[in-house]
Amino acid sequence: MKLDSLPIARKALAEIEARFPWLKLIEDRDAPVELGVTIPVQPGIKQEIWLCLQNYDELHFSVGHFCLGWFPCTDPERVSEYVDAVCGFIGGESRVIEQYRGDRCVKARLQVPDQGKWKTIGTWTRFSLPFPWRVTWNEVRNA
Repeated sequence: MKLDSLPIARKALAEIEARFPWLKLIEDRDAPVELGVTIPVQPGIKQEIWLCLQNYDELHFSVGHFCLGWFPCTDPERVSEYVDAVCGFIGGESRVIEQYRGDRCVKARLQVPDQGKWKTIGTWTRFSLPFPWRVTWNEVRNA
């Protein structure tokens, strides 16, 4: 599996690049992962995006406080879901909703449009006590 995962990850990134040929992707060879790529803020990109292959079979997508992995990357369906999630965000169709308690982000959800509503397809959470009581939300969207 270790030998197969890097070409799979590179192919997934190539598919993202093919859908958005104007994108500038920067590979970070010093990142502590098998493959790490940053999509910096640039025309068409409002917030830095981090994509990576880690633990030999996990494709990760991170933007804002949201971070989620799709695995195993040897499953073509999981790779397709990953590429669609990343491309949906880049294309502005999907969004991340961050939930804050005070000034600390405690949850972030990746959502896609579904029949006029938003459907959550992935959630990142951080342990948090229910204090402070004040809860706010922030939308991270590339639209």
